Amino acid sequence: MSLLVWNCRGLANPRTIRFLKEIVKHNRPSLIFLSETLVKKNKVDQFCKSIHYAGSFAVESQGRGGGLALIWKNEGGVEIKGSCNHYIDFEVYCEQVGRWRYTGYYGCPERSRRRESWRMLRELASRSNLPWCVIGDFNDMMFVNEKRGGRVQPRWLLDGFSEAVNACGLVDLGFKGCEFTWERSRGNTEWVQERLDRGLANKGWRSLFPEAEVQVLEVSTSDHLPLLLQLKRMVYVKKKKRFRFENMWIQEEECYSLIYNS
Repeated sequence: MSLLVWNCRGLANPRTIRFLKEIVKHNRPSLIFLSETLVKKNKVDQFCKSIHYAGSFAVESQGRGGGLALIWKNEGGVEIKGSCNHYIDFEVYCEQVGRWRYTGYYGCPERSRRRESWRMLRELASRSNLPWCVIGDFNDMMFVNEKRGGRVQPRWLLDGFSEAVNACGLVDLGFKGCEFTWERSRGNTEWVQERLDRGLANKGWRSLFPEAEVQVLEVSTSDHLPLLLQLKRMVYVKKKKRFRFENMWIQEEECYSLIYNS
């Protein structure tokens, strides 16, 4: 099972659609979470049908900005628990390991609203005790080395986001590939790169999927690189088998003595 996550910067752009179809074809993700779609629900539904996936859910864009979309490959197994302009919160059910929770997240891009983003993350954490993974464009960084070029990230922003992540009981899932997921002004002296997109998970989710890996796909038509979360191997929970009597046991010579002496 895998999850493709991308701030696509506009799902109405034909070039974006072609690129997205190509990475879906190549990686075959079970779920797709898109932010900054900049479109209404009917456009998300059209794209879902064009790639032959089973279902979709959309938070429509407001004016010229925003918009979120969740698209899933198979019928059933996905239950939407909540949504707003900054997240789609949903649960996934698998017979082998039970129920766990994903949140596709889009943090407030305005610096003046970052504390609002951190409060929102804490509020999401309080809603459930399920194994939880939250992934997307947080518009935030945790460490100084997650930025290259431009002005140094203010300490209050780094500390505020890190404290919110810790308070939620989340840890960074790390990454494989490019260390930065967003850039601006490539090719000149104003070039800035930042790691704004990431996956976070609580202890319960990490226990279910100890081999989960976030891969940064290093090609994009947006200023953000896509993320591919691959679960790899799931930890199966052993179920107790119900006792069933087999009639063939009666034919065994020791059957009656075992029953009599038990």
